[in-house]
Amino acid sequence: MKTTRSIALGIAGLGLALLIAGPLLPGGERVSRIDLPSAGHVTDLAPGGNGSVLAGTQDGEIWRLIEGQWGRVAMDLGGQPVTALTAEPVGKPTQGPIGTAAGLVNPPPGMPPLTMRISDEIATDDGLVVATGEGLWIQGTGIWQQALPNVNVYRLERQVSDGATYVHAGTVGGGVYSARDGALLDWLPNRDGLPENAYVFTFAVTEAGRLLAGTDRGLYWQDAPLQPWQSLKTGLEKSRALSLLLVPDTQATDGAVGAHRLWIGSDKGLYRADLVEDADGIEALAYANLIQAPPDHVRFGVSWILPYDDGILFSAGSVYRYGPAGFPGWYWVSIAGVLLILLGGWLFPGRAPDGTSREASA
Repeated sequence: MKTTRSIALGIAGLGLALLIAGPLLPGGERVSRIDLPSAGHVTDLAPGGNGSVLAGTQDGEIWRLIEGQWGRVAMDLGGQPVTALTAEPVGKPTQGPIGTAAGLVNPPPGMPPLTMRISDEIATDDGLVVATGEGLWIQGTGIWQQALPNVNVYRLERQVSDGATYVHAGTVGGGVYSARDGALLDWLPNRDGLPENAYVFTFAVTEAGRLLAGTDRGLYWQDAPLQPWQSLKTGLEKSRALSLLLVPDTQATDGAVGAHRLWIGSDKGLYRADLVEDADGIEALAYANLIQAPPDHVRFGVSWILPYDDGILFSAGSVYRYGPAGFPGWYWVSIAGVLLILLGGWLFPGRAPDGTSREASA
């Protein structure tokens, strides 16, 4: 009886260990989809308050992701696609400016409405700058002042260089234009070294203050504003770089000064490249690697990338997370644990209906 009891307890104990260990088993890093409750195509991502993320959709909805759960932001945008979200002001996304296909919702106090398609917006020390297909609109005192008329501006970025702040405008077919914060009506072409008629979709700024640009023909970097652009060789020189996220590489080997991890969103999916930055500039340590996703998962270009918990979020029609995840078949381990617990319970000596032990009655 003692032997049977020990064996039964051992089997049940092993089952309990497997039941608990199943969801805790490490499974490496992988892509998983975090679907919105609605079927809307995601058009924009932006940081929210308290570690949350905001997502705008083609159907004119705004959703908030917090602790892995989506919640609808109560705001009526008239069904217009969301085209420009910024980090929400003090946890109140309904009070900040929101770009849509029909204009700017929640313009700054005292400012008249803008009724054209908004492609991007950025807050500066002098007020809001709004990018459209018809140029830039600069916040003034009760009026909008236009800059770069008839230039199709797609993306905006701020950069601090040598103590001065610059705003950069990535355009469709015109490269980059740049202006100093405080002189936002005076824009200069900043395209020396870029491909002719370049489409500039995205920017990133390094820890040393250098500017990266993602174009329709790969990536470029600039040592300082208005200096010549140089190609960043990542193996994507014939691809569109639609979105960039640059973060310090915490897993870099000792001595790798200025190590960065660059996430690149393209039409073909999400890529990752390791960079090193020193006094001479920026260099990719190797060609960018494509992050593998389950079949039929990522069917659109990667338009936005944000840091999220211990990984990243990116949008490609839907919202996806990439980062550490549990073992893919963890539930089978837990199911095996349940079966072993049941087997241990069945083997454990019990009492027969006549009051004797099950072993004695046998």
